[in-house]
Amino acid sequence: MPLYQAIKTLKENIPSSKESAQKFLDTIPLSVQQQLIAAIYLGREHIHSSQLRTDEDIEMSRSYTDHISQDEYANIIWEKGDNVITYLNKLEECASKSGFDLNTL
Repeated sequence: MPLYQAIKTLKENIPSSKESAQKFLDTIPLSVQQQLIAAIYLGREHIHSSQLRTDEDIEMSRSYTDHISQDEYANIIWEKGDNVITYLNKLEECASKSGFDLNTL
C-alpha cells in the first residue's frame, strides 16, 4: 500500500484505541508505517506553512522520525487522535504546492 493510500485510509477511520491503531498498522508494510509516522510529525512541523519548509531543521524523509521505536507507532496515532487529520492534510497541501511526492518519504 503506498503512503497516500495509507493516509487516506487512516483519515477515514481514526483509531479510537491503541489496539485499533495497531490493527491498522498491521495492514501496511513497515516501510509505509515509517513513512506515515514521519508524515504525521512533518505535517505538525508545517502547520503554519503553505509550502514545504526548506530550513535545515526539516528533512523531508522518513528518517526524520528514526528516533521513534516501531513499538510506539500505534500509541502515537491513537494519542494524536483527530490531530492526525490536521497534520496529514497540512503535509499533503504543502507537498502538493511544492511538487513533492510523499511516496518518496
